Amino acid sequence: MIGELVLSGQSAKEDRDYILEYKSMDLSNLKREELLDVPVDNVSRDEAVAAILDMIERKNGPHHILFLDPLKLMRMRRSKKLGFISDQARMILADGGGLEWAARKLGVQLKERIPMIAMIMDLVRLAAKKDLTIYLLGSRMEILERVFFNLQRSFPGVRIIGRQEGYFNKDREVLVKEALRKSSPDLIFLGLGFPLQEVWMRDNWQYLSNAVVIGVDGSFDVLSGKQKKAPDGVQLAGFAWLWRTITRPFLLDRMFATIGFYLMVMWRAFRKKK
Repeated sequence: MIGELVLSGQSAKEDRDYILEYKSMDLSNLKREELLDVPVDNVSRDEAVAAILDMIERKNGPHHILFLDPLKLMRMRRSKKLGFISDQARMILADGGGLEWAARKLGVQLKERIPMIAMIMDLVRLAAKKDLTIYLLGSRMEILERVFFNLQRSFPGVRIIGRQEGYFNKDREVLVKEALRKSSPDLIFLGLGFPLQEVWMRDNWQYLSNAVVIGVDGSFDVLSGKQKKAPDGVQLAGFAWLWRTITRPFLLDRMFATIGFYLMVMWRAFRKKK
């Protein structure tokens, strides 16, 4: 159930003025590192939330937030067509223990891995406290309705001002883009899958106003309760992405990308030592 997922890791924040803490954070010295030639922002989870809050309040968007895992990293570094994503993304967050492991092997000290679901919950909770607006775009309408219900139940008063499924024709897409332009939400959770959602952002940048746009991949399925999440131990270790790959062996491209990622990290680490 989403309630357990939503509340995990949040109880520690209930007894403190966390919004004041976000606002008091020094964001001037945040750095980007490179892992296998792909940039990653070296931030903590709280720093990431604080930076996103700052983006929203400055109203100088749109801003794209990318959650990076080993599979996305391999696709980005191999495809010239996806090279624009690194330049487009205002913030690239390390999602998954595979990147932590790679960073250690390559001599980069990441502050923290930032799980996508946990980060989404931080932002929804922030939106409820700050009266920010959220737009859900992607997946199917029955899934979005479950997500809407679950979030409203867990965060009473959160302002989800729009929800549109991601399976639309050209005529429907025109209406979706106009709805986004008119509603001008603070946060857009875009779940069209990687890299379609990133391409869609690039091609429709002018309709996103000042929003912070977060590519959430298939997270709507998890937030709705439809998709079974990885075992707790696997999630805590940061290998939910690997668990999904193993449990879906028909996705051979994922398996090959995973193997390629680990081999490349080991080779780079070996060369670095020499």
